[in-house]
Amino acid sequence: MKNPRNVSRPVSSHVSPDDAEIISAKKRNRKLKKRSSGRYLVRSGGIYLFQIRLPKRIGGASARPVRVSLGALALQDAREIADALAVLARQAFREIDKRMAGNQASRIADLLGIDPDDTLADDDWPYDLTSLVLKGGLYDLREPAREPTPEEARGLALMKGLVRIGKEVRARQEDRPHDDMIADNAEMLAASHVAKHERPAEPVKLTERLYTSVELPQVPLPEVAPPATQKVQASAARLITSSATPAFKLDRRTVERPLSTKPRFSEIASKYLALRKSSKSGENKDIAIAETRLNLFAELIGDHPVDTYTATDLQAFIDLMKYWPAKQKPRAEHLSAREIIASNQDYRFETLARKTLEEGYMAVVKAAINSGMVEYEYKSPFAGARLAYPDTARAKIPTEPLGYHKTQKLFETGVQSGLLDNAMLPLLGFLTGRRLGLLIHLQGRDFREKYKGVWVAQTTGIVQDGGVWKRVPIKTDASASFFVLHNFLTDIGFVQWAQAQGDQFLFRGLIKLADPSKSASSYMARLFNKAGIKEARGEVFHSLRGGYISESSDQNVEKRDRKLQVGHELGDDEHDLYGFRSLTEKRAREIANLKLNPEIDFSMFRGLDFDKLAAAKRTFGRRPAAQ
Repeated sequence: MKNPRNVSRPVSSHVSPDDAEIISAKKRNRKLKKRSSGRYLVRSGGIYLFQIRLPKRIGGASARPVRVSLGALALQDAREIADALAVLARQAFREIDKRMAGNQASRIADLLGIDPDDTLADDDWPYDLTSLVLKGGLYDLREPAREPTPEEARGLALMKGLVRIGKEVRARQEDRPHDDMIADNAEMLAASHVAKHERPAEPVKLTERLYTSVELPQVPLPEVAPPATQKVQASAARLITSSATPAFKLDRRTVERPLSTKPRFSEIASKYLALRKSSKSGENKDIAIAETRLNLFAELIGDHPVDTYTATDLQAFIDLMKYWPAKQKPRAEHLSAREIIASNQDYRFETLARKTLEEGYMAVVKAAINSGMVEYEYKSPFAGARLAYPDTARAKIPTEPLGYHKTQKLFETGVQSGLLDNAMLPLLGFLTGRRLGLLIHLQGRDFREKYKGVWVAQTTGIVQDGGVWKRVPIKTDASASFFVLHNFLTDIGFVQWAQAQGDQFLFRGLIKLADPSKSASSYMARLFNKAGIKEARGEVFHSLRGGYISESSDQNVEKRDRKLQVGHELGDDEHDLYGFRSLTEKRAREIANLKLNPEIDFSMFRGLDFDKLAAAKRTFGRRPAAQ
């Protein structure tokens, strides 16, 4: 037998997150300036790997990182799983610390399934133990335990009671401390317990649950045959039925949940909203909307310890929200959420779209619950969840291209309106491919001659309005890059006029409104409708952006250059990330001189008085005078 080396040394039981070095794609590829996939994540081909280095006091200065393959999955899913595994890893580090300090070789050997004499002789056991914990955790995340059926729950309660009686009988037989009341009346108590569970389970008070939640040790049970056997045999002919009540149909506010010391959902969600609010300047409607939706989840599903939620709770939320009216009017303030839902069981009112339900309501609930994972050390309860959405949740309507005739009619109608936004926003969208929300926030100072004869526009992302600095509603950081202005905009004098506006906004009438982006979208929808573009719901302002991407592709503009021009992220492709993150002079000049579509007559834009268009006021109920 080998003499094990003594590795016991004074080690703190606490390992700070800083001590466990994060191995990230960003650090390993700093020279390439490659964007990181996220904390603890690296990408290898088409799969993601979770990796973390053991603290020095555990693995030594040269300890190799522990790696676990997550497989091929979406980046957001990989990040959620990585956060959960990071919590497990730190718990494993603390446990290893304790065992190294106590020299508990036998317990380590039991966990790893090896000879105790070899445990401490092999310096890799901390690595092996951490790897074992992470792989087990990954399996649990991918294969979450389902909620027991009511029948299974009654069977479990029956077994717990019988095990409790059996423990006391065994203790008396072995002259160990025991409960005389239970041991002396074991047979009678067992029979009574079995008879009790023949009936459907009745609601149990929380105080009763606290005293019945016990482990299931390996002890003999009293010889009492559960009479439920006959029922199982009688129903064996029909094991599967659609009439069973699934767990998500139960009232999730009152279902039994495991004991927990973690904070409740309300506390975690409040911190989540406070953090979001602290990163914003002024009031933000998105945070107010998120607060309403989180309160709705708590009202319908209940305010429970944050680590006791499961995917079943999300499915239950979806099942209730399939009746939630899409419009505000049917949601009377004096009604509770469940009363509003009950009032629309016949689908009298239009319900939420699939995108709104999935990306609006579900996404904010997941984000709020997962936000406390690192601080409070619990696993994501929703990792790997596969949810079913109702067929009444209408699918997202894809954007459709505009025909040449409709584009021509849109331009003509916009110019005839006599308003600058109606006249120029469609043209800007058509010739630049940029989003409406960015275009309406352009100021004169955003226009400049980047290269000789090539003009560009670029917002800083922060603008001053009424003496207050505000964030431009850009979708991604890539949207803040400059974009090339087609030479036609220079030919008609729009670029020169725009630059002369200095610090002023070009579309001042829209900026003065409470929600410029929302109002601009509504006005553009009215313009499309006025131009006769109303047959297809997919023909919208965003169609101009899609049309630009297609047209520039037809004129052989490279994919990378198209992304830079329209403000799309370059993605994770390593080759796309080389070079400048903006258009070179050669590429910018090509884009500025793209051929205009000969099927469209652009002559209506020549000779426009932009000062007059900008000064015109929008009128309601009658058509503005044509220019």
